[in-house]
Amino acid sequence: MKKLIVVIDETGANRPLENSTEGFGIGAIFFPEDKTDLLVKTAKEIGGLVGKDDFKYKHVQGDSRARAKFIRTLQADDLKVFGFYSSKSGMAEKIDCFNEAATLYGRVKMDKDRPPTERLLDTFLGFAMGSIACHAIVNRYTAELYWDRRTDIESIKCLVEKHIERCKSNPRLAGAEKAIRFAGPITGKLNGAARLAGVLAGDLRLFFDSHGEKIWKHFDANGLKTQADPYSVNNLAVSSRLMSTRNEPLADPD
Repeated sequence: MKKLIVVIDETGANRPLENSTEGFGIGAIFFPEDKTDLLVKTAKEIGGLVGKDDFKYKHVQGDSRARAKFIRTLQADDLKVFGFYSSKSGMAEKIDCFNEAATLYGRVKMDKDRPPTERLLDTFLGFAMGSIACHAIVNRYTAELYWDRRTDIESIKCLVEKHIERCKSNPRLAGAEKAIRFAGPITGKLNGAARLAGVLAGDLRLFFDSHGEKIWKHFDANGLKTQADPYSVNNLAVSSRLMSTRNEPLADPD
């Protein structure tokens, strides 16, 4: 199976928040090891164009040459991008919705004894890691996950590993613990790739913060309230992720 390196960076607040006025998202770039130098070279060139080595989304967005360089590089063969986003206080609302449904179905509610930000990040990573695991299994590759350096990296590691382990209980995600592995904080050459992942995360947040209101209204406001119990092990159609893979250009240079 093909082995991919995954670099992850977040945008917005350091974690999903209960009353945030902005969304929280992560951006990730998946690439084979032999593409590392391409990403490092691109990050260095973009840093030169915007006059800042530790550039952010706003720096790239404001420079047409840097923007074109970023987009062209991410359209290279064998590169994949992943984004995951929570709208404003979306994770808190999801937990409330889940607990309301848990009362209806006689299920255990999500733990509310932990600090709110820890609980929200846990929920966010549960959805995100499940998506990555599903994609890795369906597309037959293994992935080593690296997260940009942050003070709570050990907490991130524990949460990610917990959710990978939980995938074992889902028949569609069996083998996730062999497909994806948390490798630790980003170091060395991968720092350049992390800057690009941060730009991806920033673009994701701006898009949904700008256009989300046109999208959210089409979602089911009642969440998990269905006639059938969505947690039934025999009801995989509604309780398990499905994967659809598309291969199309990210964008044109503008």
